[in-house]
Amino acid sequence: MTESYLKDKDFIKIQRLNSPRNAEKRKSLIQTDIDIDKLTSQLANHSTSNVQSSSSSRSQSNTSTTTTSKRNGLNTTDGNETTSDEKLDEKLLVNHAQFVKSRYKVRYRNDRVISYFDDVDFEYRPSILDGSINEPFRMSFEGPTLEKVIKIKEKAKRSQLRRERFPQVASKDDLDTNSNNNSSSDEVIEIDGAINDKGYMHEQLVSNFSGLYVALWMTIGLGVLRVLVDNFIDDNSSLMNGEIVKFLRKDLFKVGFVDLCMYLCMYIPFFIHWLAKKNILRWNSIGWKIVSVYEFSFLIGFIYLPEHVLNFHWIAKIFLFLHSLVILMKMHSFAFYNGYLWSIKEELDYSRNALTKIEKEPPIEIDDVKSKEVNEIFQKSYDFCTFELNSQTPDESQKFPKNINLWNFFEFTMFPTIVYQIEYPRTTTIRWSYVLEKICAIFGTIFIMVLNAQLFMYPIAERALLIRDSEWTGIIDRLSHWVRLLIDMIPSFIVMYLLVFYLIWDSILNCIAELSRFGDRYFYGDWWNCVTWDEFSRIWNIPVHKFLLRHVYHSSISAFNFNKAQATLFTFFLSSVIHELSMYVIFKRLRLYIFFFQMLQLPLVAIGNTPQMRKKTILGNVIFWIGICTGPSVLCTLYLTI
Repeated sequence: MTESYLKDKDFIKIQRLNSPRNAEKRKSLIQTDIDIDKLTSQLANHSTSNVQSSSSSRSQSNTSTTTTSKRNGLNTTDGNETTSDEKLDEKLLVNHAQFVKSRYKVRYRNDRVISYFDDVDFEYRPSILDGSINEPFRMSFEGPTLEKVIKIKEKAKRSQLRRERFPQVASKDDLDTNSNNNSSSDEVIEIDGAINDKGYMHEQLVSNFSGLYVALWMTIGLGVLRVLVDNFIDDNSSLMNGEIVKFLRKDLFKVGFVDLCMYLCMYIPFFIHWLAKKNILRWNSIGWKIVSVYEFSFLIGFIYLPEHVLNFHWIAKIFLFLHSLVILMKMHSFAFYNGYLWSIKEELDYSRNALTKIEKEPPIEIDDVKSKEVNEIFQKSYDFCTFELNSQTPDESQKFPKNINLWNFFEFTMFPTIVYQIEYPRTTTIRWSYVLEKICAIFGTIFIMVLNAQLFMYPIAERALLIRDSEWTGIIDRLSHWVRLLIDMIPSFIVMYLLVFYLIWDSILNCIAELSRFGDRYFYGDWWNCVTWDEFSRIWNIPVHKFLLRHVYHSSISAFNFNKAQATLFTFFLSSVIHELSMYVIFKRLRLYIFFFQMLQLPLVAIGNTPQMRKKTILGNVIFWIGICTGPSVLCTLYLTI
């Protein structure tokens, strides 16, 4: 019996799946790995019957097991007989011994089970602006506090000097100060001993900059007011008559209808998994192929439709393109997360059935060591698969495949994340005052963006188009015009870049998170402090980074046997292609400028991580901000003029 398992194809495929050379594939969710697919495609045909036979085998007589179970992939015969061609291979025994050890390394580390989903985590976290500025400002702003701190430290220092040098004249207040302010005195003593060569104290005086935060918004508001007044008085025109506003108002209902259609198209992968749940089709045989083709068709279709059929303007096209990418990533994450769990479930069914048959039919003419080895292999497979399925959620009503229901998927489509899991951290209530604040921030930011685009960026873009269409007058003359355009465009592009970031990653995502009670508000890190470009690529857009980490980086390691460097290169390449597509949607020109700039980050990352540059954090941050300030303007100028 055990010897039969050792030569069973399905058993060998489980061994290959967990071999040492597959150890780096642990974090992948891709379903195109040949070992996984071949295994699950053969297991599914008999997984249901295996479970049924497992539950009924205890009530059957031994004569019922004499029939060969080839359709179950177990090749079992009568317990008293063993076929002549099933002699134990010593080499195969060694391979299985290695397999037991490699399985522990792959799925267990330091006696702890490693889940496939350990690469991405969600916790209760506020956004950086809320946690660092907004909430402390509203809840604990007390005005100037630095002077109070300095006076307390000065008083403690004077009291300490009296006690140590003139104890005979030390007052009762000095003694009370000693007993009540030991911590302050200790701080003073430490500070006195921390003086550098230039005579400066290494004392850190922490102040509150909330007043400057108020001044910043006052400056923005008054600046916007002045621009509006100047535009109305000097030019005798209204912002509502500008070209940017006309673009925004044009085909508004058509754009909304197309966007609704895109959202409804998101439910196709859900329907595929629902069919798999009803045993109408199998994910590992045909389901993943349908979803993959559908995802590609979805992307191409919603690039072609607004451009060549509906003839939308560039603002509508880039909006639909970016939203289609969000929907595409949501579809992909939902589909392949549950697709991986289908594979785990089928492996669990196979291992459960195998353990039942081994228990029912003890091995004959096989020593106890070999029998124990086979049993341990299936037991470890059973334990891991059970853990992987049960660890996704403690809610029994939502455990896979019960999570494949309309409400669960609808909630995921509403959450401000593109990485699917069965449950997320949720808040208990909706703060409607916070929602109102974010709604005001959304429309206020859009208004400033329109103002900036109409009064500062649009005239420069018109000049660039005139230069592009003008008669060629030589490289020197064209270059001088290009440099002048670039200098004029940089200030307005810096403002637009920061406004877009604040609009999407702070205002819109936090508003959606509050309405959906989504607990993890970590949508961006402190990217403004970055000193290398790899830091920026990780923390400036956390939702997309999580998606690329799980579904591109780790999946490329699994699908194409990439190492970490190759997977990083592939991730940057795919991101660069998507960015170039966005430029094509806007400018209708395929020039590969942004593709080149994106890929240029790789050598810049290597330079930034050298020992010489790693210590020069201020220089690294200055170089980073030079790139942020000039990069978007250079790209826009290139696409407009060349």
